[in-house]
Amino acid sequence: MTTMGADLLDTIIGFASMSLPYLALPPLPSVDLTVEGGLSSLYALVDISPAFLLGFLVFLAIVRFLKLASSTEKAQITTAVKYGERMRRVLMDMPILNEVYRPPWLWGRSGHLQTAAYGLLGHATLKRTADRRIVVKQPDGASLTFDVFEPLAKHPSGLDITLCLTPGIANSSESNYIRTCVHYAQEAGYRCAVLNHLGALDGVPLTSPRIFSYGGTSDLHSMVSHLSSAYPNTKFISIGFSMGGNITTKFIIESDEKLRSRIIFGLSVCQGYSATNSVHMYHDWENSRRAYNYVITENMKRLLRRNYDQAVAPYVENGVVDEQRLWSSTSIVALDELYNRRVNGFDSLESFYQWCSCLPLLDNLKVPMIFFNAQDDPIIPRSLWEPVKVVNRFHLLPTVILSQKLASHKEDVAFITTKHGGHLGFLEGSSFAPKSVTWIDRFIVQMCDSAVRVYGLK
Repeated sequence: MTTMGADLLDTIIGFASMSLPYLALPPLPSVDLTVEGGLSSLYALVDISPAFLLGFLVFLAIVRFLKLASSTEKAQITTAVKYGERMRRVLMDMPILNEVYRPPWLWGRSGHLQTAAYGLLGHATLKRTADRRIVVKQPDGASLTFDVFEPLAKHPSGLDITLCLTPGIANSSESNYIRTCVHYAQEAGYRCAVLNHLGALDGVPLTSPRIFSYGGTSDLHSMVSHLSSAYPNTKFISIGFSMGGNITTKFIIESDEKLRSRIIFGLSVCQGYSATNSVHMYHDWENSRRAYNYVITENMKRLLRRNYDQAVAPYVENGVVDEQRLWSSTSIVALDELYNRRVNGFDSLESFYQWCSCLPLLDNLKVPMIFFNAQDDPIIPRSLWEPVKVVNRFHLLPTVILSQKLASHKEDVAFITTKHGGHLGFLEGSSFAPKSVTWIDRFIVQMCDSAVRVYGLK
């Protein structure tokens, strides 16, 4: 037996032992690799070559990455013990919550592949069907744009319902996951209005030295206010994806009573809730978050370069931004310190992140709302969404000290997770190729239908 064979055998047994929980196999026999007899007895059982061991190691790595032994389950719902009757009716009237979410065969249980695949396998060729693009001039000179998609059928309730969609970071109505969601909702009888984040659209120049921010709600407020006037009889369901979920939550909380009375329901999908809590995770290699951090940072830098004359040059000229250090940044934390917190007028990154985050404001939520996350989201780990789940279970956790007023309105809030889905993926299907409509698309339409029946007819 060669030294390489012994070392490789030692490695494969150690790796296999870690993999057993995923494979649901019995534990491997204990072998003393320092005793020649032990190795000889093992090799006597099966003729193992270094090439075989290496191949088996690769096989185990693939199994672990693809989560092939991970079972499929129904979505998990968390509500307060004494949650409201109307929220109970919304949840009970959604057939999808009684179904097992089945990701595509072989690769769909991997949160990484779900996250990456939708950009490749989604409706990339689906033509934009917006009826019109609205431009609203903001007080600071910015030209806010949003796209309106009229319903392709009459809603079964006979009501006029508008879904206000806020995309994720640097996204717009032209992002694949927005396109498919909008098209499916249009067919179900909903008008959709999609906020285009400032600077996100190619060919639409900025008219002021400002791009979108993680926690700014003024653009969404302007869009909904404009729609309120344009469609005086419509009611709104506000939906946000990833960063857009944070903005949507803050917007609903900050809206005045008049505007809030037009919003019958809210939904947040795959948001992180607290920029402050996520700081230490940005540079963590667990679940490859450092790599995602780099990709997000590069996308932001690409957006800034595309809008250089308005978004960067003025701040370089007045000394607010160090251009060389900005382009050298490789993490979103560094970019936020060198650009975002400065151009938004904050003295420190901590104060900027506190302003961005919706988590400290959830106590003031007064609109029925569902918060939704995937357990295998590689970008938003459990530690970021767990506080929202715990807050919503205050009746079950008497040792957690929470304000009494929290209990007065949390009865109309639910927190839902799926075991699989990744970050804004949620592709499903029983074969290798996913279906054209995602699980989250179906969830959104069923949720809206149920919310309209329960809250829209009051």
